[in-house]
Amino acid sequence: MHPRTQRLPFLFDDHHHDRAPALTNPTPPTILFDGTEPLGASADLHDNGKPFFFQLPNGQKAFVIRWQGQLHGWINECQHASVPMDFDGDILESGRQFILCPYHGAIYQPDTGKCVGGPCRGASLDAVAVEERDGAVWLKQG
Repeated sequence: MHPRTQRLPFLFDDHHHDRAPALTNPTPPTILFDGTEPLGASADLHDNGKPFFFQLPNGQKAFVIRWQGQLHGWINECQHASVPMDFDGDILESGRQFILCPYHGAIYQPDTGKCVGGPCRGASLDAVAVEERDGAVWLKQG
């Protein structure tokens, strides 16, 4: 059974879990020095699919996903424990409906970033402004 599936019973559990599961190494981000390079080709960012991971010029790790046709960028940090949320290059749970933190089961709405289950219910992910232009996904300037 896939490790994400094993944690699904804890998605709506408000109890604190002190032990984090063993995880593989997160996907290394692409470093953006000044926003002059795209995050990737628009065609490669599929609806409800895997995200593009990147690092902001200030060093924060982030990701962008396409959710129901719209781009959404978020800082890759759970609001519960300040840990990265990617697991095997993905951030959506197996049903592809929520962003899932693999450590303690916090789940977030992909379009609003609001935590709707788990230990940080009511908190929200920090947004990153992204845009599509010229067939690519870019960090939005200004």
